[in-house]
Amino acid sequence: MPAAPLDDDAALMVRAGRGDQEAFGLLVERYRVRAVSFAYRFLGDRQTAEDIAQEAFVRAYESRHRYRPRAAFATWFYQILTNLCLNEVRRRGREERALAPVAPSDVDLPGASPSPEDELHWQDLHAAVQRALAELPDRQRIAVILQRFEALDYAEIARVMGVSRGVVDGLLSRAKETLRQRLSEFLEP
Repeated sequence: MPAAPLDDDAALMVRAGRGDQEAFGLLVERYRVRAVSFAYRFLGDRQTAEDIAQEAFVRAYESRHRYRPRAAFATWFYQILTNLCLNEVRRRGREERALAPVAPSDVDLPGASPSPEDELHWQDLHAAVQRALAELPDRQRIAVILQRFEALDYAEIARVMGVSRGVVDGLLSRAKETLRQRLSEFLEP
């Protein structure tokens, strides 16, 4: 049976493994903003997120000769990035962790110009969502960020996290139930 074709990013990483610096540079360009965004959403600190993203690229570059495209490049890269974020959380302690604010574009406000009361309601909701997400266990939080903000499907999340698809389903189910309970005052009956 012939090997499956490589996705474009995996092909670039294979080229980087053969010494093509430009190929790795293209990967950095493609993933830099996403890497910083992921780390920022998880860690809540812009400078630390930038440092973690940079370290993820350094580790990917150092591993370029050992890279084997068994999954999408993004999956492999998010594994590196996720592990670095978890290490940072452990290093600085859970109590210091804060969730990065959601950008206004991440939220659908009703109508073009909400009333002051609606705006206040949405600000309260944002703050409550941020607190609720920050209180989730790390693995649940990673799964939510990968699904909601990085648009990975369950199978990709499972590969990133090194767990089965069933575990991802359980993590996301528990996270959604916890969020539903903590945000019940904002949910319509």
